[in-house]
Amino acid sequence: MADIQEALLTYIYNRLTTDAGLMADMGGTVRLALAWAKPDTEFPYLVHRIDFGPDTDDTNIMRRSTYYIDIWSDSPNAAELLAIKEEIIASLDELEFNTANDEATRARFSLQTDAMVPETEDGIHHYALMFLLRFFRDAEITAINAR
Repeated sequence: MADIQEALLTYIYNRLTTDAGLMADMGGTVRLALAWAKPDTEFPYLVHRIDFGPDTDDTNIMRRSTYYIDIWSDSPNAAELLAIKEEIIASLDELEFNTANDEATRARFSLQTDAMVPETEDGIHHYALMFLLRFFRDAEITAINAR
């Protein structure tokens, strides 16, 4: 069985990089990096990560985490950035899904906050989104049911 974080990030990566609207807003290719983009990554691009919080209860079945995604754009105004933001929200907010092989089931995104982030470089626009991501850990459910 795959690592739960890998399964979640793979699901999200596949969903976002094949989203037709997002591809159109990003010039045909969705560039999505894990945690940090390489220097000189072509704009626009996205960076994402998951921060796992404590278990929701003592059974380790339900996990609550925070999913962060940052949008980076190099354009004369914020129109490109805001179009990308809307596509991400449309794709992820209130989404319910299972990962491959059901490492995580009944996973659900909920948009928590989003905001423009000031940058010192002229023409560089940065937008940050934060989602609550809740999911059930199937391995724990299986282990408990086997007892």
